[in-house]
Amino acid sequence: MSVLHPFPGLVVHSEWAERVTTGPYDAYSPDERAALSEANPYSFLNVTRSMEDVPEERRHDVDGLLGECAEAMDRLYDVGAYRSFEDPALFLYRLEVDRPDGRHSQTGIMGLVPVVGDLDHRILRHEEVRPDRTELMARHLVTVGASSSPISLAYRADADLDAEVARCCAAEPVLVSASEGVDQVVWAVTGPDAEHLADLVGDRTLYVTDGHHRLAAAAHALQANEDTPGPLAWTQAVLFPDQEMLVLPFHRRVGDARRRSPGDLLEALRTVGSIEERDSAEAARPDLPGRVGVYLGGRWYSLVLPEAAGDRAVDLLDVARLQDGVLGPVFGIIDPGRDPMIDYVPDPAGLDALVGRCDEDGRVGFVTHPLSVTELMAVADAGELMPPKSSYFEPKPRSGVFLRRLDREVNSGAV
Repeated sequence: MSVLHPFPGLVVHSEWAERVTTGPYDAYSPDERAALSEANPYSFLNVTRSMEDVPEERRHDVDGLLGECAEAMDRLYDVGAYRSFEDPALFLYRLEVDRPDGRHSQTGIMGLVPVVGDLDHRILRHEEVRPDRTELMARHLVTVGASSSPISLAYRADADLDAEVARCCAAEPVLVSASEGVDQVVWAVTGPDAEHLADLVGDRTLYVTDGHHRLAAAAHALQANEDTPGPLAWTQAVLFPDQEMLVLPFHRRVGDARRRSPGDLLEALRTVGSIEERDSAEAARPDLPGRVGVYLGGRWYSLVLPEAAGDRAVDLLDVARLQDGVLGPVFGIIDPGRDPMIDYVPDPAGLDALVGRCDEDGRVGFVTHPLSVTELMAVADAGELMPPKSSYFEPKPRSGVFLRRLDREVNSGAV
């Protein structure tokens, strides 16, 4: 049986795409989300609001927040922003962006995949999740009764599946849109073509590349409604071939709880690895694994990472060597997912953003080399978990392009 399942989805109308769709929720700061939501009541950011997006005095009112999210979703239904597909369908989703080294394009297959637990090897994950965020997202799914942002999964490509995707992409698209530097094309695949595409996907292993919290939230929602699982037994996902995926790094910003001077911190870093000063950010940016760039006290350095702490697949990653050999012993960062002395800057934000933020609060910047999809798959295959924010996949599916309504699946008998 295939791990991929068609469903009666919705796609935003072309004339509404610019007003409705947004980048990923965490691509914006809370202030940016607030400004965009207030300026545009049809922005999907109104549907995906979280506790960060409400005033401090209202952050205890989860029910009120979720009620507002549901109202924002109803607003989009009422204006007819979406085209409905009555028959179960798969959707092909092409994303294209301009990169410094040329045009990048990737095409995924969007449908439903089963909600799985940690021990189910059909869908493998590689990062831990925060329970508080997971619980809120699960409540959001059940209260709003819809989801838009699919989990991103990678699969090992093969010629037969590649050829079928290319054949289906020769049809007329149902959406062509460009927004915030991302070009999107969507095709709907129904009937025997959808069945054949799902059969070619088969029961191959899938790897979570983005959306660990969404998958955990789907599992939480299913567990809370296990007597009547229905549509909650499935979750929305887009499957991309491994060879097309673009992996970028997340850089680290680290504060020193001991408030040491730049000179003292430099000496502390010398105790864990060889460090040399560089004349620019680009000169410090690592072009091979095994090094990180360091921004400290207004100057740039290149640091050779300590040897791996073990021989597991995850231990060999640069992000693990940085955590185990530098951030832990030098800065006392033991839990990088929760410690307030560390935060993260995705590579697309640019090194100027890293520098500006470090200059504002005196933190130390660490510029990392990207890992590969092969490394990610090796860690997942071994059942290991990476440090948080180990990879940043671009381009990310935009929110509000697709819509999955749970009530439509119940009424249509699709699941």
